[in-house]
Amino acid sequence: MLASLGAAVLVGCSGATSDPDAGDPDAGDDGGGDADSAPTCDSSLGKLVGAETLFPVGTWKLVGHLVVAQDTSGFFAFSAICTHQGCVVDPPAKNGSTFCPCHGSRFDGNGNVLVGPATTPLPHYAVNVCNGDVYVDTSTHVSSSTRTPPA
Repeated sequence: MLASLGAAVLVGCSGATSDPDAGDPDAGDDGGGDADSAPTCDSSLGKLVGAETLFPVGTWKLVGHLVVAQDTSGFFAFSAICTHQGCVVDPPAKNGSTFCPCHGSRFDGNGNVLVGPATTPLPHYAVNVCNGDVYVDTSTHVSSSTRTPPA
């Protein structure tokens, strides 16, 4: 199930703008505008966390209660809420590792537990890229290996 969910997430905003009449010469004009116009990017894609350029390959950033990053495979995001007792972890180090200041748990750059007392990894969320902006959908959990390619 997660594998198929991850594949659906990789579609990003391009899937949200597909036209069922595309390529049909008999389809009438629905008044929806030019088929080549930019896709609509709105809150349905998740929380806007910034422009793609804010997350160069090899960086991790704390954005609210999220860690947003990009590696060579694409963008990913995980919770910055420690799974031990709900404290917000510190901003990521250059290698992406994070530290929980409440009880000392440490997590690697993919949210995996390195040192307890936390025993559960930080959950990953769906990332969408649309018109150069990065969105994180915290209502959709994905595998920790899921990446969304840049636009």
